[in-house]
Amino acid sequence: MEDLEGLAVSNKKDYVIVAPKYSKSNGVRTLYRLAMELENKGYNVYVFAPKTKDVNCKFISQITNEMRKNFVVVYPEVVFGNPLRFNNVVRYILYYPGILGGSKKYCSNELLVTYSKKYYPEALEMYFPCLDNKLFYKDSTAKDVDCYFVYKKGKWKEIKEFENMVEINASYPETREKLAQLLRRTKTLYSYDDCTLLLDEAYACGCNVKVITETGFVDYVSNYKEIYKNYEALFDNFIKQSQAMNFSNYQEKQNFPNISLKKKLSYYKNKLLYKMFLLLKDEDNALKRWWKAETKLRCKNAEK
Repeated sequence: MEDLEGLAVSNKKDYVIVAPKYSKSNGVRTLYRLAMELENKGYNVYVFAPKTKDVNCKFISQITNEMRKNFVVVYPEVVFGNPLRFNNVVRYILYYPGILGGSKKYCSNELLVTYSKKYYPEALEMYFPCLDNKLFYKDSTAKDVDCYFVYKKGKWKEIKEFENMVEINASYPETREKLAQLLRRTKTLYSYDDCTLLLDEAYACGCNVKVITETGFVDYVSNYKEIYKNYEALFDNFIKQSQAMNFSNYQEKQNFPNISLKKKLSYYKNKLLYKMFLLLKDEDNALKRWWKAETKLRCKNAEK
């Protein structure tokens, strides 16, 4: 982890990106992509997350008062409030608020940014092209299997014909390389989730892609290149807006919206374990506990 003592303060604000451990999830990968793109633009960026060798970032496990006062923090929508007590807060809305965790309402002092206007129409839009054409492409592989995909929305509708198909989910295939290999073999991919990069990845591999609806299936046709052609301008606007933030005293206090005593106790238990693991210099487990406390244990759909 980085040594945070004696960080220089300049007119250019540095960033802290709050993220879970790097994974196959497009939302998670987008947070790390944001860190790397900001670094490429000449900004100093720290990632508050369990360390991983998958990405080249400056990882940290603790926050200093200097950072709270002068840096910009970026929280994904699944984090409740402003638990790290920064003055300048960006909320990056990567899915519909409150569905996977976090609040449905945000402080007026926050800069709201969304991966897609359909998640939060009033927020600034910012996204990155994450489709890896070196992995996901069409070749001469025989199309000998049909698959269905289950992720954020779960298997909300049972379809008998899927019993003999291959299920793709958050755990299988184990790697993105194996996922690409499977998709190149796939004739038709059926998806319970209509908000996922997997649809474009499957399309790039030559699959027929169908989204499951209440009444049947809808054919999916990718317009990936058209959607992402303006991402650089959106990213530059994000930098301009976040660098202009100057809330000198925004440090929203913790709150527990409509959650049980059991969940409150779980929250405090995990925060204590976070501090304990830090003392033991086990930063990976420390940050896993922090993430568990500030997202999952704070109750999905807590605010009505």
